[in-house]
Amino acid sequence: MNYTAILISMGQGLCYALVSILFIFIAKKLDDWRTKDFDDDRHIDDGNLCVGLRRAGLYLGIAIGMIGALSGDSAGFQTDMLYLFVDGILITGCLFLSRFINDFIMMGHVNNDQECTRVFILGGGRTTTGNTALGIVEAGMYIATGFILNGSMSGGGGSFYQSLGSALVFFVLGQIVLLVLGLVYEMISSFHVRDEIKQNNPAAGIGLAGILVALGIILKSSLSGPFTGWVNDIVGFFVYTLFGIILLLGFSVLVDRFLLPTTNIATEIKEDKNVAALVVVQATIIAVALIVAHAI
Repeated sequence: MNYTAILISMGQGLCYALVSILFIFIAKKLDDWRTKDFDDDRHIDDGNLCVGLRRAGLYLGIAIGMIGALSGDSAGFQTDMLYLFVDGILITGCLFLSRFINDFIMMGHVNNDQECTRVFILGGGRTTTGNTALGIVEAGMYIATGFILNGSMSGGGGSFYQSLGSALVFFVLGQIVLLVLGLVYEMISSFHVRDEIKQNNPAAGIGLAGILVALGIILKSSLSGPFTGWVNDIVGFFVYTLFGIILLLGFSVLVDRFLLPTTNIATEIKEDKNVAALVVVQATIIAVALIVAHAI
């Protein structure tokens, strides 16, 4: 056994991990600067769940995207480090852009920064600061986008520049697909999903975020693998998109019927605001997405 080679490999792996962690730290500093009107760290210390969730989703999204950047064949340690830095910049930029898309398109011109400091009155006259439901959706959007970036950056078969181009193209297409899914989910629901989220209904936030993450997992599977040409990859992406949306919405109906036999998802969200029920339902949907993504 060549212990020297093992130690060198472990050292290089540690360097890759440190670069990836560095981008999480950079994302924190950028978000601190972007939200300089209020202190995120203080809000987290004070138990503001909205701020905590959106930060957690951002960090997870970066980690998931960087895992894709770390995959594939090595081009040499120094070259790999350079590529990883470039990929990290791209991933971080795309995730911040996805936040803007989430706030002003997915949620219909809602400013999540303002929602983070909004005071809501709960039962019994109690108050809470921050729209938890919106924080959940933003976290879901970050994580789903991270999976899409992961898939577009993993694999091989193309040059580094093709990999960057692929990441940008499929980021844009992925955001469009996530927006379409959000629209379809709103249309088939018997209640106004966005209105419930704006009113700080966490169950509604979990419902939308869960299905976004589930689709992101399926799209990651469609994007992973060697580059086979723009036409083939884009056509394959849309085939998986259609398949994924139909599958997830179909399983949502089955889950509604078999896991909630005495009630339904709409009642649990709108009337009962039952967070526990929606956690179980959306965890099941994500579990289905994980299984399907690794089976096809």
